[in-house]
Amino acid sequence: MPMTHRPVPAELEFKRTAHEERHLLETVQIPIVTVSATFKEELEARFGEKPTAETPDVTFSRAHYSMANALVVEATKQRRTFWMIDPTNYVSAKDWPKIMFTQRMGRLIARNPLLKQLKDLMDTRLRNQLPLTSAIRAPLTYVTGRVTRPIISLHYEAGNILLENGKTVLQVVTDPHVRPQYLTHADNPHLTWAVFDELTKSRLLELAYILGHKVDERRVQVTGCPVDPRIIRKDKNTAIKGYRYRPLRLAITTGGLGTNKDEIQDLLLHLSPAIKKGEVHIAAYCGVHEDFETMFTTFARVHRIKIGELDDPQAPLRIFRGHDIVAANELLLDYIFPWADGLITKPSGDMAYEAVAAGCFLLTLKPWGEWEDNIRAVTEAWGVSIRADISNILSQLKAIVTVPIRKSQPWVEVALTRAQKLAPDISRGASNILKLYRKLT
Repeated sequence: MPMTHRPVPAELEFKRTAHEERHLLETVQIPIVTVSATFKEELEARFGEKPTAETPDVTFSRAHYSMANALVVEATKQRRTFWMIDPTNYVSAKDWPKIMFTQRMGRLIARNPLLKQLKDLMDTRLRNQLPLTSAIRAPLTYVTGRVTRPIISLHYEAGNILLENGKTVLQVVTDPHVRPQYLTHADNPHLTWAVFDELTKSRLLELAYILGHKVDERRVQVTGCPVDPRIIRKDKNTAIKGYRYRPLRLAITTGGLGTNKDEIQDLLLHLSPAIKKGEVHIAAYCGVHEDFETMFTTFARVHRIKIGELDDPQAPLRIFRGHDIVAANELLLDYIFPWADGLITKPSGDMAYEAVAAGCFLLTLKPWGEWEDNIRAVTEAWGVSIRADISNILSQLKAIVTVPIRKSQPWVEVALTRAQKLAPDISRGASNILKLYRKLT
């Protein structure tokens, strides 16, 4: 039955752009969908259309953007046509309060330990009732309406809506953690999963059985997670022992919602003597968050630490913030990953895997949820990650760069060696996912 033309729903933002992206998704070899953030300035530059309503950019997750973009980069490398969309860009002015509520609540919880505890208790129930889902349904349904190929989904919300609309979906399970929402349509034969590792595959099949689904294990394929292939190519800091002859290079990073702010503020206070003495250099990554930028600049002013230019690798402190998710992501790839010895970060799906792809070690902050407990366990098992002891951070740093733990090497050298050996395998996830996708088409 031939597809008929459908007018753009009147309530959507960026109507002409939505129509253009609908056509692109219909015609490319690899259509990709995620739910992570808006990037309206980039869409305006590409399609020349200004948004009609006052709907500022929002960010929910850098991971879901960076992993989707990893597939874009890999598809470019393979000279295959592709298009990636985030339906959040088209949410109507009427539904925009749902988007702002979701972001505000996420940021509030990220900065409030008591609310975080409540969120942990109610996690599954909250995720099943997010207003975000109803807000993106109409734009996602329209923009993907004429796609006949399988669609790669980087977020279970998008994947579930696509399956409800009769689409064939390759759902990427981005972390070593399986949420029940990944299994909402587990009985649908048009759903295939790309998972992190064999343990994640086993867990998915086990949870499917517990929830009453019958899933052929051939529909669950181990690919690894998608990591931007540019990271390993851009890595300039490959000297395992470079830290012996210069300050230790540490990046302090936050996520899409601005997590671990109080912990990072405490960390800065304890690190300040080493920064002022020139023992460590810091790249402070704010993501898109103005309050993080204010925190870092205030710290520098109070402690009389000069803030360096972004392109000065010898500066004791540099501060990086993007105006939207696209710009923020590129700052990491252009300045931070190629420079750092290690990252101090929560064990999140983007930062942890990308840090290893860049050949860096990890000092992990408090995890944000069960999936990050799993990520922390994986990276610790790899031998590239330990937990940051913030109140004793200076002693901890001294120990990991001086105390031999294996063949007269301190932990930092052992971890950097392991990370650089792991980097090629970590960097193949995007290629493996596209290889699996070709089998579905």
